[in-house]
Amino acid sequence: MPAAFTELKQQKSRWQSNSPLHVVPSWAASLAIHSLILLILISSLNRCDSGQTGGQDGDLRSVGIYVKQSPDAEQIQESDQESQETTQNQLTPQDQVKEVQDHPPVDTRLPELNSKLLGAGPTQTPSIPNSPATDFTTDQLMSPSTALAPPVMGTGNVNFFDAVDSGKRFVFVLDCSGSMAAPQGAPIRKARSELIASLAGLNHQQQFQIIFYNTTTRAMQQRGKAAGLLYATDINRTLARQFIQSVEPDGGTDHLPAIKRALSFQPDVIFFLTDAKHPQLSSADLNEIRVRNGGKAKIHCIEFGEGFPVKEGNSLDKLARQNRGSYRYYNVRKFIKNR
Repeated sequence: MPAAFTELKQQKSRWQSNSPLHVVPSWAASLAIHSLILLILISSLNRCDSGQTGGQDGDLRSVGIYVKQSPDAEQIQESDQESQETTQNQLTPQDQVKEVQDHPPVDTRLPELNSKLLGAGPTQTPSIPNSPATDFTTDQLMSPSTALAPPVMGTGNVNFFDAVDSGKRFVFVLDCSGSMAAPQGAPIRKARSELIASLAGLNHQQQFQIIFYNTTTRAMQQRGKAAGLLYATDINRTLARQFIQSVEPDGGTDHLPAIKRALSFQPDVIFFLTDAKHPQLSSADLNEIRVRNGGKAKIHCIEFGEGFPVKEGNSLDKLARQNRGSYRYYNVRKFIKNR
């Protein structure tokens, strides 16, 4: 019995030594199994990164998020839309036009332009030159920026001692020699009042200039600036009245320089007033005036005198006829009676 048991143990040992499992160690088998599992995991991760869902190659589908409004929100939105449509249908065509004008569409594709249209306006209020709360000096009133001169001149009729003419630019030339003070200062007073009345008849789109002369000439001008045509604004007419009242008769008479200066302003009409029978304008003087004028300005002549007018050889009558104007004579004695 013991011998048989011993024999069995020997056979078992020989079988175990010849078994295939004995050829591969256990740690190697474990390593192989874990490696296989790791490969399977790596393969699965690669599929997830490529976006595949385990279907056929190229069988992809998009995934998104959809937010569903609550039933109450949908009803409110539908109610608002129906209300707007009903209101629009009830509006008349005129109301619809007004609605568009009051609420013009804004083009959201042009943010820069819309910012200019919808942005805040200027924060400063433009100043008004003739505001009652503003005080002006004489220099400020005479400056072009405060003269309120319109950009376009207009025509209109002007009456000076019944000589009526129309145009845009007028020059009044008045004799202020010593003889204009006699008799009793009537000639200069009448000349001043008629001139102020003529200026009042100008509109704001017409221009004027005033020249007083004896042996020299004196024109209305802005302080520190050359004399020029002035628009007939209320301010300029006020300043003209002050200028007219400041002139006093004195000295002798020289017609030609005053008429030449008047022509330098390139007016449409010249009103020329004098009481001097002497000196008369010579033929050379008349010719120089005609050439210099070139038929552009009409020259109306007004003569003050005593007694009856003498037309023959009268240089003022010739001056008017040669320059498309008119001639008028006034007896200064009548000015005294009508005071």
